[in-house]
Amino acid sequence: MRTMKMMFLGAAVALSVVAANADVVSDQAAAIVIWPDIKADAEASVDTIVQLSNTSQTQSILVHCFYENANSHCTNNGQVCDEAIDCCELGVGCGTCQPGWLETDFRVRLTPRQPLGWSAATGLVDFPLTGRFGSVGPDGSSNAGSRIPPTAEDPYTGALKCIAINDDGTPSDRNVLKGESTLVTPNGDVAKHNAIGIQAIEGAVNDDNVLVLGGEEAEYNGCASVLIVNHMFDLGIHPVIDAVDVPSVTNIVLVPCTQDLLRQVPGSAVVQFLVYNEFEQRLSTSRTANCKADWQLSTIDQATDPTRSIFSAAVMGTLVGQSRLQPIGSGLIGIANEVIGDDMSPYSSMSSFNLNMQGDRAEADLITIP
Repeated sequence: MRTMKMMFLGAAVALSVVAANADVVSDQAAAIVIWPDIKADAEASVDTIVQLSNTSQTQSILVHCFYENANSHCTNNGQVCDEAIDCCELGVGCGTCQPGWLETDFRVRLTPRQPLGWSAATGLVDFPLTGRFGSVGPDGSSNAGSRIPPTAEDPYTGALKCIAINDDGTPSDRNVLKGESTLVTPNGDVAKHNAIGIQAIEGAVNDDNVLVLGGEEAEYNGCASVLIVNHMFDLGIHPVIDAVDVPSVTNIVLVPCTQDLLRQVPGSAVVQFLVYNEFEQRLSTSRTANCKADWQLSTIDQATDPTRSIFSAAVMGTLVGQSRLQPIGSGLIGIANEVIGDDMSPYSSMSSFNLNMQGDRAEADLITIP
């Protein structure tokens, strides 16, 4: 059972919510591993270092991976954009910033007990065990036939999913994959978290291309019914940093469990938020997550003034609290990034952490692969 950790500031207060077991894990090997937050931006000197390991002591494993590009693009010039103003050209006019989602797949073979790491921005060309000139692992295994491309665009924001498969390309029920990622920022700061694992049910995985997560005909464990995050409320003064008036914000990054990678159709969920302060006073809001959501807390309820958001310290009256996220539609997995700094830029000083997960969804989520 995973233990929930709550920050205690000032008086010893805690929220009376107890987490139960969930079938999606971040600390055990699995057959599907997902990195919700992959970023690469050469101009901003930002990159993500991805780590993937085969925990099997005796057998190699073939892995089918999918980069999921969640960049938005300008309708007038096709450039990557964050908001509509990015699509305005002097003397030409403005387009709109259109959300997008596109996957790029590749395959990797890992030898027994092999960890493998690469830069999202550059990919990996030279594998350590090529199979040539005696460059092999246990029992003659190698990385022959593997390729890891760079992310499809620069700048890039998206996710990465890797699925254990058999040599004939059918899904495998071997729970041997473990992953981590490290976001590297221009000031030398790094933010690291575990990839999220979905374990296969032994003997239940068939050879079709639809992976069933949870539900009555489950092939894999189901996604959680509730995601739980303990966090500082936005724009509160950080109590640990040795500086005056240093605020912090938290970003929630979410990706749907249901995805059609064959037809390039992302999942979608309405996310219901229950937000508690240290005195267990509660407010609520909701928002739709399509493809990938990367929301600063104080923008989730779309308040015109962040200080008036229910996720702000000024409104909630305490520095820390807890948010419970319940998806309707697709299940969700995610992480949180806490950003600290005077200028509140996305990469001032960042730490990442996994969300707590509670319960199982009654509905199945489906991943359709090529």
